[in-house]
Amino acid sequence: MSSLIPRNRLLIRSLPRHLRIITTTTPSIRHQSSAIAEPATAPTPPSPPPPSTSQTLSFPCLDTLDIRTANLRKNPPPKQIDPANPLGLHTGHETFYYPYEFVMDHGGVLPEVYIAYETWGTLNADKSNAILLHTGLSASSHAKSHAKNRKDGWWEHVIGPGKPLDTNKYFIICTNPIGGCFGSSGPSSIHPRTGKPYATSFPIITIFDMVRAQFKLLDFLGIDKLFASVGNSMGGMQSLAAGVFRGGSRVERIVTVSAAARSFPSSIAMRFVQRQGSTLPIQNVVLTFSADGGPALEPRRILRFCSSSRRHETRP
Repeated sequence: MSSLIPRNRLLIRSLPRHLRIITTTTPSIRHQSSAIAEPATAPTPPSPPPPSTSQTLSFPCLDTLDIRTANLRKNPPPKQIDPANPLGLHTGHETFYYPYEFVMDHGGVLPEVYIAYETWGTLNADKSNAILLHTGLSASSHAKSHAKNRKDGWWEHVIGPGKPLDTNKYFIICTNPIGGCFGSSGPSSIHPRTGKPYATSFPIITIFDMVRAQFKLLDFLGIDKLFASVGNSMGGMQSLAAGVFRGGSRVERIVTVSAAARSFPSSIAMRFVQRQGSTLPIQNVVLTFSADGGPALEPRRILRFCSSSRRHETRP
């Protein structure tokens, strides 16, 4: 084994322990340069990041809305002063004011009555060409466009020169019945004694209540007898009621479209469900109010949300 060990290793082993330090690296030699030292340069600042290629998103509609909201907060619009139409849901109509108590069929009392109405045609000298047009459940008095309201009415194709309700011959009057929310006394109207909306304290009304209030308007206009009483749907029921209420003394003709003089039990039950549903809280509707911070209500129009079916009704 010893013969295989290189001699230099044997020599190292034979040396005393304190002499066995062997340097295997070459000692470094520092050379003094005669060149002039270069001046130290300041560190280069980091280059800015490249500009982003994506542009800032703009929403001009939202910006306009923000500006409009800010302006409204600085200059709020004047408060609605029409007690019958405090929410301003309808414009372009005339308003009849009855300043006396109005007693309803079920015992309720209105301290005063407002009736919104619109007219077309010309009333003749003896006031014998007047037609009273009754609306359906949720319609306003705007049955046809006119100078004060250019929007098409709900019976635009029926009223006008040469049409079924010929304005060249007849003087057409259309009212928003009491209980409505388009200018006539209703749940959204301001109670004159409390200064707050009637809301659910508005008295229960009947078709005959609506008709009796309309005849107050006819008295104001000086119309003793109608050429005709015309209506469709709930308006058809009012038309029939007008004939029953005043008979031939004040109504010469009755025209009723898609209406009935009485309701079936199933229809009465469905209407009860609709009335109960109208008192529940409703979200995301324009017409929300409460007399004392209670549930929001949308009178009348919410009743349309619950459609009725007559398929299972049977005639007696």
